[in-house]
Amino acid sequence: MKTSYHFLSCGLAATALLFTACATSRQEYKITSSLIPVDAHWEKTPEPQMEAIVDKYKASVDSIMSIVIGQSNDYMAPGRPETTLTDLSADMIKVQGEKTFGEPVDFAVINIGGIRNPLMQGEITLGEIYSIFPFDNTLFLAKLKGSDVRELFNIIASRNGEAVSREVRMTIADGKATHIVIGGQPLDDNRIYTVATIDYVANGGDHMTPFLNAVERRNSSTFMRDAVISYIREETQAKRAISAPAQGRITTSN
Repeated sequence: MKTSYHFLSCGLAATALLFTACATSRQEYKITSSLIPVDAHWEKTPEPQMEAIVDKYKASVDSIMSIVIGQSNDYMAPGRPETTLTDLSADMIKVQGEKTFGEPVDFAVINIGGIRNPLMQGEITLGEIYSIFPFDNTLFLAKLKGSDVRELFNIIASRNGEAVSREVRMTIADGKATHIVIGGQPLDDNRIYTVATIDYVANGGDHMTPFLNAVERRNSSTFMRDAVISYIREETQAKRAISAPAQGRITTSN
């Protein structure tokens, strides 16, 4: 009887310890929240600790971003169905795509949504290029069958245009791409075309899903932004300013 009582006492003690442990490990917290408006108040009353963190890096970043890498003869802004800046952007990707992948490219396509600011006339700084192309997209090479290229241009037409390089001519009629010409020749549905783009587009971004059917896909470690900077620096070294390219790549039929 004493033995049974001993085991019963031990069992009750262990149970008590278990519940005590559970009780002490389960803590309740009262959580409250409130909205903090981000307005002019913070310009007049900055947060000292945050200012100190920003100031630590601001001078060095500003000194880099203010570096002049070239000159622009024209003001250029993004827009649809095409503008001088969208045309220029695609032309730069075509040229730099050939250098990056070491082979000829038939044409280039990028999304207008990735071009966020205009290029101002005058000096071009690193900071300006970062503001125009803020995303870390990489150059991408895709080889597409002509029939997929046709579908790609139909999607571009349905979106009222994207950035295409100078080799492309097309007309948008009733939301479809017509009179498609690449490199001076009508689009051939059976030919394989080599296309320079960026990884976001090559992975079907902005509905450009025909890229997913590519017979060959090659990504790179070169950021689009860095490719643009290299292009501008090369033009500067050749003593050429950046000028607005001729338009007429994407026309609309009323």
